[in-house]
Amino acid sequence: MHITYFDAQTQQAQLIQAEQLKNCQGMIWLDVLSTDTHWQSLIETEFGLVLEDQHILDTRNPNHPPFQDDTDAYAMLIFRALSLPNGKLGSFEVDSAPIVFITYKNLLISIHPTAKTNFDEIRSRWLRGSRIRAPLTPDGIICLLLSWLTDQYLSLRVAFVEQIEHWQTQLLHPSKRFQDWLSLLKASSHLRQYRLAIIEPQETALDEWRDERIEMDSRITTRLADVQEHFRRVNRDAEICQNDLENLVQIYFSATNQRMNDIMRVLTIASVIFLPLNLLAGIYGMNFEHMPGLSATDGFTVVIVGMLAIVLLILGIFRWKNWL
Repeated sequence: MHITYFDAQTQQAQLIQAEQLKNCQGMIWLDVLSTDTHWQSLIETEFGLVLEDQHILDTRNPNHPPFQDDTDAYAMLIFRALSLPNGKLGSFEVDSAPIVFITYKNLLISIHPTAKTNFDEIRSRWLRGSRIRAPLTPDGIICLLLSWLTDQYLSLRVAFVEQIEHWQTQLLHPSKRFQDWLSLLKASSHLRQYRLAIIEPQETALDEWRDERIEMDSRITTRLADVQEHFRRVNRDAEICQNDLENLVQIYFSATNQRMNDIMRVLTIASVIFLPLNLLAGIYGMNFEHMPGLSATDGFTVVIVGMLAIVLLILGIFRWKNWL
């Protein structure tokens, strides 16, 4: 459990103990794991906040989708944050876990159902003395946290580009036939699930959460709009990657068809060339006693020269027609 106090005068943060809450008049951020045993009794005792039973169950669900809800006393937002990155090349699988945000008066609670997510980096930055350039309210701090979490999604663009380049190399390798279709289908499924199960529901939850904040400070509204714009960019990037992957498959089949067409063209040209030659060979291969040219001493040479002339004529016609 981390209890952070924000001083309105210095615009800085400091860690405090639970016993110091009674003497704090400013903004409090309580960051806990759902497995912690004291945070519920602490907020009931110190702040008089009692959570709904269903919301308590939501704080313990490690698979909860993005969600927003409001009660008469507090507001709740569930945001799926990136956890441990998947380093497998060629896979768009993204590991995420929910973080439950609860805002109540001057109290912000962030609850992690699993240990996969944390705010250690941004909290350490604030504790080192960085000025917090946002209104010191629950909505102001949650916007900063959401912006930081969204930036992690934006950083996935580099990894996704590497995945696309990997599949481009595999699919369009000039001397290697692609056969790993099962892995490609899994990668496409992971990318589709990333968009449909995480990105789009998250964008909807943010929109609903903003719509419920009618009297929000203009600075917070501006920052939240920036977060939403970044998340829309995340959605567009994911859609572009999905389209690029589908286009790569189409390009692969187009290239395969082109190679097949080139093979068929070579075979067709060879057939056209050898068809008259086979005809001549078949005619002079007949076992008739009397045929023109059979007794001629230069008959073989004439036939061979005639065959070469036919070949050159056919090749000349193909070249003239730009078929070669």
